[in-house]
Amino acid sequence: MALGKYIIQNTGSRELWGPNFSGHWHWAYLVQLDWLKRSGRLASPVAKVTKRMLEMDDIAMDSWFAYVNLNSTVALYFGAAKAGLVPKVSVCKDCGLDLDVDPGFLGSVDIWHSFWNNSHRKFLDAISTGKASKDKAMALLYQELWSAHAMVTKSLLPRARKLELFLPELERKFGIGWLNMVEIYDAMAWNLLSLDALMEIGVGFSPSRVLNEESMTWLKENCPDEHIVATTIIDFHNLSPVMISALRIFFQRLIRWDRERLLLPYLIRYLNAPKTPIQKISLYFTITRMLIEVILPQTITEVVVWNFFGGGMLLLSYNPLIRHYFLSFLAMIIALNLAKRYITFISNL
Repeated sequence: MALGKYIIQNTGSRELWGPNFSGHWHWAYLVQLDWLKRSGRLASPVAKVTKRMLEMDDIAMDSWFAYVNLNSTVALYFGAAKAGLVPKVSVCKDCGLDLDVDPGFLGSVDIWHSFWNNSHRKFLDAISTGKASKDKAMALLYQELWSAHAMVTKSLLPRARKLELFLPELERKFGIGWLNMVEIYDAMAWNLLSLDALMEIGVGFSPSRVLNEESMTWLKENCPDEHIVATTIIDFHNLSPVMISALRIFFQRLIRWDRERLLLPYLIRYLNAPKTPIQKISLYFTITRMLIEVILPQTITEVVVWNFFGGGMLLLSYNPLIRHYFLSFLAMIIALNLAKRYITFISNL
């Protein structure tokens, strides 16, 4: 928490983030850390979580969630220190954690260092020189922040595999789904991370207990909102890389419309809320609008492709030879695109 506070107070002025730095995006990381502690996820997964354990500040060495969070908070600070933004600190080696030789942690530090040294500096420069409005500069910063976070997530998963084995089955699926959500947040460039935003919309309903059959039953009976969130995130564990890629493409195309980019977080919150019949009808129109905006061309290349496709379809019924060549060309384009995706997928295995 102390490192997080230092990040917030030393990576931009009060004029930029507000009188109490309440506009800084790093608040969400501290809220996440608080949730991990309160829910018992920083404790050992093989020990029974007690009230005393929740009140202590100790973090278990065999906690999968603690290791994941280490790479998105402590590594984030180390990256900022490497970029010269905050003082360097060292982690006590007596606790059995030698980060100097942990390749996963060192890789995360490099990713965060690149973010601070490039994306963050460009953001501050754009604001101070007036090269871009604050809203546009902030939107770009969030995109690059989530991109860095997603890179950290991908890099640490293989390193955290051993710790994953200690988790209960439902908690393991929840954890993997929780990390898969980062891909979606990255695609959406989720921008409600500041304390101001969290005070306005709340911090959500992340499950307040470590998940197993007993706790899921308890959540369903006593905290239905948390049960819905837990079930939804567990479902994300089952998403294939192809499905995640499709969701990413959908949201990346949607947020190119500034209006949708700003409204998307509120819409997702609305989707999880109870609805009257009239609100359900309104939701259908909203989803239809989003689908149309995703499909509509927004670049010159897309406009050309649409015109070519539309013109080709118009000519199909007039000339068999043109129909033959047009369909052959279309099949070749689809085949090349699929081949490219397959090669990319294989290279990432």
